Amino acid sequence: MLGRKVEIWIALAFLVLGLIAAFLWVPLDSETLPIYEFRRQTYIGDSMLPMVAAVGIAICAAVHLLISWRRQRKEVEPPFDALTAVFFALFFAIIALSFVLMFWGGPAALALFGPSGEEPVTYRQMRSTPQWKYIGYVLGGFTLVFGVTSLIEGKLTLHRAISSILAVAFLILLFDVPFDTILLPPNGDF
Repeated sequence: MLGRKVEIWIALAFLVLGLIAAFLWVPLDSETLPIYEFRRQTYIGDSMLPMVAAVGIAICAAVHLLISWRRQRKEVEPPFDALTAVFFALFFAIIALSFVLMFWGGPAALALFGPSGEEPVTYRQMRSTPQWKYIGYVLGGFTLVFGVTSLIEGKLTLHRAISSILAVAFLILLFDVPFDTILLPPNGDF
C-alpha cells in the first residue's frame, strides 16, 4: 500500500483525467452522441461506452480520494495472508462462474426447454426473443452481483438476493428496453 499522500495525489490525478476523458476527449473524438435517434429509432452511439468507462474511473477515483483523505496518517497495513488468498480465489471463481452462466445459460435453456419441431431451432434464431435473450444475462448477472456482495459481506442473505435481482432488472430496463437494436451480452456473440 502506498503512503497516504501518494494515494491522494494518484486519486486526484485519475479523477481529473476521468472527467477530462468523459466530458472533453470522448465527445470531441466520437462521431455520434452517446444516445441518438435516426429514422425514429433510438441508438447507442460510439461515445457511450468510453464515456461510461471514463465516468466510472472518475467515480472510483473520487471514492478512493475520500477514503484516502479520511484514513489516519499512521494506519497499519493489513498483511497478505492465507485468508486474503482464499478471498481472491473465491472472488475470481465467482466471476468465472458468472461468465460461464451468462454465456451458456441461454443456449443451454433453449436446448433443454426450447421448441421442438422438424427443424432444430438454434440460439442465433431465438436470441432476440424476450424469454430467451434474458436467461443468460439474468443468471450470470445475478450470480455476479449476489456472489461478490455476499463474499464481501461474509454471509448469504435474502435481502442480498432480492437486491441482486433488482440490480439486474434495473440494468435490463436501462440498456435493453429503450433500444430496439441492442442485444444484451452475450447474445451478440451468437
